[in-house]
Amino acid sequence: MSAGIIRRMPMPENAAAIWSAIAASFAALSSLLILRVQRRSLLASVRPELVLVGWSRSRRGEGERKHDVIAFREVKNVGRGPALHVVINCLQLVNNRPTAVLNTARLPILANNESVEISGEIVIAWKNVVSSPDKALGITIQIYAWDLADIRHETLYQLIATETPGSIDFGDEIAPGVALGSRTTNNKAVWLLKSRARFEWIAGIRRILNKRN
Repeated sequence: MSAGIIRRMPMPENAAAIWSAIAASFAALSSLLILRVQRRSLLASVRPELVLVGWSRSRRGEGERKHDVIAFREVKNVGRGPALHVVINCLQLVNNRPTAVLNTARLPILANNESVEISGEIVIAWKNVVSSPDKALGITIQIYAWDLADIRHETLYQLIATETPGSIDFGDEIAPGVALGSRTTNNKAVWLLKSRARFEWIAGIRRILNKRN
């Protein structure tokens, strides 16, 4: 071959089919990405976001019946979608004795950008908390809500309270001697929760049968 002459490789007979398959693959990938973006946009448009506001702390009772009450007075939905079947709960035990108790509160629906007043009182029994120079107690408040897309949202409020008000020197203080450690939300589809519960039920039955055998 003389210098300066470039020999072109012959195109395979199925070149058109190859390029057609490549184009179809890119089109399918683009469609998949568009569907994912649309689904995320839909989920974001119906997602509720519940927050507790109006925190306070008081002390009640005398002697052995003395206890603290950490309270919030309002639940707000600052999300973009309504919250359905709202459940707010807190129950903590040490050696089968309660340390933090909140009577379960239920709301059938809370529309977005709306709030409702609620008597959310967490009773703290310091006598059941393990003794230390300055008693401190971690408190977890669970908030469950469902959205219009049948997604369950679990919000956890992690609080830290000290027996002596005013001794908090960490975190964001929301009431005397009470700090907000963190607030997180997990989202799970209802069908996934049902499938997991079904698998756990089957696994439990198998364990019982294996023990009998």
